[in-house]
Amino acid sequence: MDTSPMDSDVAQIIARLDRSSPDRLLNSLADELFRVHRAYQALAARMHALEITQATYDQMISSGEPAPLQTMPQATVIDASFSLSTEAGFYHLEYDSMGVPYRWTGPEPTFLFELFIDRQLPAAIRLRFSQATFAQTQRAVRCYVDGHEITTALIEVDGEFEVHGMLPPRDLVGGSVVSFVCPSVSAPEGQDIRQLGLVFRWLRIETVPAAAPPATEETHGSPVVELQRESKASSSGKLRRRIRSVGDAS
Repeated sequence: MDTSPMDSDVAQIIARLDRSSPDRLLNSLADELFRVHRAYQALAARMHALEITQATYDQMISSGEPAPLQTMPQATVIDASFSLSTEAGFYHLEYDSMGVPYRWTGPEPTFLFELFIDRQLPAAIRLRFSQATFAQTQRAVRCYVDGHEITTALIEVDGEFEVHGMLPPRDLVGGSVVSFVCPSVSAPEGQDIRQLGLVFRWLRIETVPAAAPPATEETHGSPVVELQRESKASSSGKLRRRIRSVGDAS
């Protein structure tokens, strides 16, 4: 989460503006608007997560049988062919030229997943996406777990991209909400008037063994974006085979 001060003191806001030239003043105003927009995105993601979490707890209490929820899976895989709703930030299911399913995210920058997974230990998060309407190498896809932003890294794999992060452990039993926020959405050229974010392929979350320390830690600062490229030895094979192997592992 962006920790830069979001003060409401008009004098302090004016003091931050660069009025040395019209262009610099315009850029300063744009920076202020961008800070407010990022704060709004973070707040919206957190509020949505809290609403879903509260609804889940209410259902557990009304059922009177929370015991089955004590046993949670240690891994989960969700791909584009799953039932992903418009309320969660997804468009209809489509297929590429290889027959691999995908979904565009939109029309809002935020899309999310509600899932049940063992939270006693940290879990590795991997979100695979391909085409996007923003520059992947310069702008981050931010990730929130139960409304709290976590550090992420952007990895290039087989010409596509993965957002890597870490699901932190927690003591509470119940569902988890994992949200992602695109830097922007836009309409493609042509007759398609949809506001699109990125092409979602799959999400994989897998518990990290106790002997292996987590690769990243939860943070309240800006996410770390690190574009890397996997070696051919670790990323060989076509996308179809990769997705099938992910599904088999679950």
